[in-house]
Amino acid sequence: MKIELKQEDIDFDVLTSDELIEYISFKNEFPSEAEKAFIVFCNRFQQDVIKTAEIYSNKYGHSEVIALDIANCTFAKVWKYHSFNKSKSKIKDIDKAIKIWLHAIVFNELMKYGVKDTCSEPEEDDLSIVENLDDLVSLTVGEDSEKRKDLKIRLEIIERAMLGLSEKHKIIYLTYKAYENNGKNIPRIVGKKLREKLNLVQSSIQVYKKEATDHINNYLNSLNGNR
Repeated sequence: MKIELKQEDIDFDVLTSDELIEYISFKNEFPSEAEKAFIVFCNRFQQDVIKTAEIYSNKYGHSEVIALDIANCTFAKVWKYHSFNKSKSKIKDIDKAIKIWLHAIVFNELMKYGVKDTCSEPEEDDLSIVENLDDLVSLTVGEDSEKRKDLKIRLEIIERAMLGLSEKHKIIYLTYKAYENNGKNIPRIVGKKLREKLNLVQSSIQVYKKEATDHINNYLNSLNGNR
């Protein structure tokens, strides 16, 4: 079923909560209306979601700050997946049924937080390879001008160390530097994009990575030896 939008303005405040979710589900077709519906939906259930997140977080030893983060992630999931199905609910009161659905999302986000220290999931399409230091800065600190300036200064030595490396070496080194964290591998989608862009198999990428890392480490070691 597809929503047929009328020409006159829609008063989203008077819509039932499942109707709001229906509008949200058509965010690609009607982005403006979906966003308005989402705002009303969040306002309608915000207090209950935050309270539930605080109760669950307190039970598992997390702070109120983390509870707020989990609440935000819960609504982010609603925007992304909007998977509530009225026909599968045994509760006739729609708002109560939606609250139960939201409480389950809150709990799942809390469990994820306990494993990953974050409940946020970046969109896979937003995960890009890193081709230069400006890309690395943007990915690391976003648009904060002061943080960007500080990080650029700290990366100047890496920029000098990369002189003499091929473009493939640089892209592979910077991409791994951006996404590798505490020994964890880079996201699969990023590895796939690297292989496709550079026309390399994974074993070759590992060779390039090692060569680039050795080259940069040797440069940094030579500087330390000259001090």
